[in-house]
Amino acid sequence: MFNLTATPYSLDAAAEAQVRQRVSDIEERVRLLRRAGTLTDITLRDFYGQKRFEEVAESNALEGSTLSAGETQLAVMKGITITGHDPAYVKDAIALNKALDRITELAKNRDVPTDIDQVRQVNELILGDRPGAGLLRKEAVIISGSSHRPPATWDGVMRGMEEWERWSKANKDLPAPIRAAILHAWLTHIHPYLDGNGRAARAISNLELIRAGYPPIIIKKKERDRYIDALAESDVGGDIRSFMELVFARIEGSLRGLELAAKAKQGYDQLAQKIRERQEALLKVWDTSVRLLASSIELHLSQMVDSVGGRCSVRIYDTPLDIEDFIDVCEGRPASHSWAFTVRLEVPGLPRVEHLAWIGFRGPQMKARLNNEGGPSVYWSHRNPVGYPKWLADKNNSPFAVEMTQNIGKGDAWTVMKANGDIVHPQLNDLSRQIAEAIAAEASLRDGS
Repeated sequence: MFNLTATPYSLDAAAEAQVRQRVSDIEERVRLLRRAGTLTDITLRDFYGQKRFEEVAESNALEGSTLSAGETQLAVMKGITITGHDPAYVKDAIALNKALDRITELAKNRDVPTDIDQVRQVNELILGDRPGAGLLRKEAVIISGSSHRPPATWDGVMRGMEEWERWSKANKDLPAPIRAAILHAWLTHIHPYLDGNGRAARAISNLELIRAGYPPIIIKKKERDRYIDALAESDVGGDIRSFMELVFARIEGSLRGLELAAKAKQGYDQLAQKIRERQEALLKVWDTSVRLLASSIELHLSQMVDSVGGRCSVRIYDTPLDIEDFIDVCEGRPASHSWAFTVRLEVPGLPRVEHLAWIGFRGPQMKARLNNEGGPSVYWSHRNPVGYPKWLADKNNSPFAVEMTQNIGKGDAWTVMKANGDIVHPQLNDLSRQIAEAIAAEASLRDGS
């Protein structure tokens, strides 16, 4: 068992067994990559170099920066202000790049566990000449949008960091994915500095991974809501399962990207570029269709329950698929649990109903119906009432449809498979209405116990 007693977190035996299995699967994948000669130290360094500016851009974007990866590279390499952006974002990009340079140096020493001094060095480089760089804060802070209150005094911050360091040293032999998740979440929980805590925590996660021979991970701006929600769950209730799941999914994504990068052809391919542009256009159509579906479900549900004091809320996640994810699902590979939207229905006196719509690849029946073409499909999950993972697949208990897809670019109709295996082709309004009716019926029929 891995020891969480000295941390703010806990896992029951079943959840711990699932986490260990997930990590074991990741470690086996790394072993196989190394055996095949794909995951070499040289490949890792090359991949990290290719992804560096994306990592800087996305980490800073979580804090509000508007620079793209290309603009970040220009800012770092040339040190020039990018027209149309706050000059401070250029400064932040240069500073975080220096901090990540330091991370790669620290990672070379695999015998020294991550400690307070290493975090201090990272935060000092991130903040540069700003007040408080590398200094533990002496006053209380409020984390925007969170009910968690970090330690309010220097003594409290110092005690928290000393506990964090003791755990890091005592558990130095734990698998890197587990350490990356716990040290990251715990650091943001303590919030030891006046600024730069999130960027420092994400850098420390990658220090753990790079030190153990993994590629770095990138938590993207599109995942900001999921990232913040998972950290909030770990802060308030000590429930770190969702955050671990996010970190593990990003590790799997990095391993997949590394494998593709190692096999990629060099040089510009005009035909491949045109195909890529077409894929991006299809992805944009798909993303718009899914958003329209979510909004239409919300409209129908709200109309159904307004008269009885009910409330429907739909949360749409930002760009659940990027272009790499889209290509993966079209080729029949998973896309790291890409969340599309959640639907929550609350009616006075009735049990709450909550579903997550997520995107995966088309199942065999759906694919056969659509001329054996691969593509994305929407599936349903419900909140797990006990334990890990947070969401469980609905399958045949899905609201109206177990799988929904579109023949992208060939009309507005959806292709939908129902629980009995029938495949129908409703228009958007009919599909969203039938889903809304199924969710409303679920609330009225569910046993509240």
